[in-house]
Amino acid sequence: MSVTESIREAMAGLTSKQKSIAQYIMDNPDEASYLSLKELSVRTGSSEVSVLRLCRALGYDNFVALKDALKQHTQGAFRAATLSAPSLHPDNRIGTAEELLNKVCADEQNNLNATIAQLDAEMLVNCAHRLLKSERVFVFAHDRSYVFADYLCYRLNFLRIQATAVQLGESNTVSTILAAMQDGDTAILFSFPYYEPCANAASYCRYKNIPLIAVTDSMDSPAAANADSVFLCRTGARYFYNSQVATLSFINILTSCIAIQMGSGFDEILANEQDVMDFLDSFNYAEKAEN
Repeated sequence: MSVTESIREAMAGLTSKQKSIAQYIMDNPDEASYLSLKELSVRTGSSEVSVLRLCRALGYDNFVALKDALKQHTQGAFRAATLSAPSLHPDNRIGTAEELLNKVCADEQNNLNATIAQLDAEMLVNCAHRLLKSERVFVFAHDRSYVFADYLCYRLNFLRIQATAVQLGESNTVSTILAAMQDGDTAILFSFPYYEPCANAASYCRYKNIPLIAVTDSMDSPAAANADSVFLCRTGARYFYNSQVATLSFINILTSCIAIQMGSGFDEILANEQDVMDFLDSFNYAEKAEN
């Protein structure tokens, strides 16, 4: 029996406050598995004591035990959902060129639809707010994921958020940056493919109490275990190990969320950018006229 099924069966014997907390957990098992005790109490409008009493009423010794059960549940659900995802098996490449192309297009659309369907709007807004308030943002990635870290940093810097992409394969640089991180900083970690330094970087961010946002394709990813927020991007593909259409879309959605929260501040950025372009255009025009 899954943890959510156990909660549903126990509902009748819970107090009204406990039922409210339990309902939130059943509606948001993935998010609840990564919230702190304080964060869950705030989300549910309850006290930390009420959350702990619910844990005991459900048969768990403490909040950590409940979270572990939720993580196992969400990981199992995600694995089940991805069983139908395209793979590199030769059977997935049988058909005419036109038929295969249609299947590839359908795969990409399914990846994107699944990713967007799993997005937690509240978590996304909270992460956007956190990034806006950050002194510095460090985006860690490895191998093929680094291009997306670089692209995210480009978008964040355009929004006047100081962001730096960090290649996890460069151990000396990573160690220096991790050691220099401090209160007010935020870390983002891309984990495609899985790579041991991803887990190490995530663990150190947890140790230093640096907020960490993980972008990966499964809750089994080493980046997910120590992250404050986890966003899952489907990456199944027929001809390659990873398709990153959903990852790119997630970056656009996240930075668009930041722009929405900026309000008139975003309009000022656009106006300033236009001023620079107008100046450069006039300078180039004058230079051509002289020649």
